[in-house]
Amino acid sequence: MSKVFRALVDAVGSEYVSDEDFVLYSYSRVVDGALERLPEFVVKPGNTEEVAEVVQVANRYKIPIVPRGGGCDLVGGSKPIESGGIVLDMLRMNKILDINENTLTVTVETGITWAQLNMKLSEMGYYTGNLGPGSGMSATIGGGLSNNSMGGGGAAKYGTCNEQCVALEVVLPNGNIIYTGSNAGLYTKEPFCRFGFGPDLTGLFLGDAGIMGIKTKATLKIYPKPEYHECKTFTLEEPSTENTTKIWLDWRKRGELGIYDSFYLPQLMVLGMTGGLAETIIFKPWKGIDRAIFWYTMEAETPEELEVNVKILDKTIKKYGGEELGPEIKDGNYAKWHYEEQGHWLNWHGLWGGLGPGSVPCSVDFHIPIHRFPYIFKKVDEWGEAYGEELAKARAITGVSNAFLCSHTTAVVDAGLLVWDRPELRELNRRLWESQVQFMLKEGVMPINPGEIMSRALIDTGTLTGTYFEFLKSVKNALDPNRILSPGKFRL
Repeated sequence: MSKVFRALVDAVGSEYVSDEDFVLYSYSRVVDGALERLPEFVVKPGNTEEVAEVVQVANRYKIPIVPRGGGCDLVGGSKPIESGGIVLDMLRMNKILDINENTLTVTVETGITWAQLNMKLSEMGYYTGNLGPGSGMSATIGGGLSNNSMGGGGAAKYGTCNEQCVALEVVLPNGNIIYTGSNAGLYTKEPFCRFGFGPDLTGLFLGDAGIMGIKTKATLKIYPKPEYHECKTFTLEEPSTENTTKIWLDWRKRGELGIYDSFYLPQLMVLGMTGGLAETIIFKPWKGIDRAIFWYTMEAETPEELEVNVKILDKTIKKYGGEELGPEIKDGNYAKWHYEEQGHWLNWHGLWGGLGPGSVPCSVDFHIPIHRFPYIFKKVDEWGEAYGEELAKARAITGVSNAFLCSHTTAVVDAGLLVWDRPELRELNRRLWESQVQFMLKEGVMPINPGEIMSRALIDTGTLTGTYFEFLKSVKNALDPNRILSPGKFRL
């Protein structure tokens, strides 16, 4: 190991390599109550060439690497799955390299956070479309692209983070560097389009959970922020899941309508927020509400467009039992707080710790077609009833925290467990977590954030067909014959 340590120091400098116990431990966890493995080294490269050198060292000594962005991953993707190896902390690589107003793109190093990038863009009147994951205050561009992320804002209008990606620079598992999208062409002058030089190799590295390569630079589309917007929040009568489905499908059948975001919070979630967080200005007005909460944000280029589309959206909501709350945040207008007060990066974590200090999530988040939302919601409840005794032993709770509208006719459901992060409970927490993930996969959901838990469950349940998995395995083996990069994910 002393040879490895010296080689890593030669690659990035002594200041950016550590094998100290307290450093290794801080990189052994993510945000959950079940997973922990210590690396042998933590390395913080400062540029693409240093990343490539570290990868070459890893190949020389057959030591695995796990790339890590902000460490906000909820399902074990940014820590070792197998003991030992190198955690590659990308946070030093956080520069904005180019904002191109002719091609409406931004090129960045992938260690920059979504919040840092969008703060700069907002000064110029732009945003990234999808603002990244809900943890975008800390989550990085590279992490978001590796995990099919969304939820920070703009999913209904722009889809996932990955749908905004135009081009990448990637260090392959053998240390070579590849450029994708329009970057792949020797004679192209600037990144501007993802498609054109044959197969879409950019897609190989999007949502890959870091198994195919280490993304070092990314080019994303940017959009002028529209001048006009409307934010409205409603209570929704039961059956609220069925009514939410009808509203979202009715909207989509009318076209895009400028919908930037739309969220659904079930009645139990509303009760939880008004209990544990009752004194905050956002949730205090909800005290006593015994219905679900439904809200939307709409954007428009003109007042006339805004007025027309607001009438369409409101008419549909009221048709299915929606009652509007007041226009201001103090009236309970959650949508206004989410859009205007940067609540898009604050609303996700309100109930973490909801059971008390030391309680954390074990997330089970997934895409579904809108029309299947009520069925899937019931299935989450059925799983909770079936595992009631085990949940009681763990003193854990389960359910759906929220759902939101994504691209076209897709909804995203945030479900899972709240558990106690205690060593004696971690094995039980893990069993419950894996059970719920596998149960939901067999009901036909499509997971977000593959990480450790989700990616392995896809294989263990047989969700990925034999031909698909064999192809995935053959691509991985061709790129990574020494099994260096993120070993263990997808059982590879």
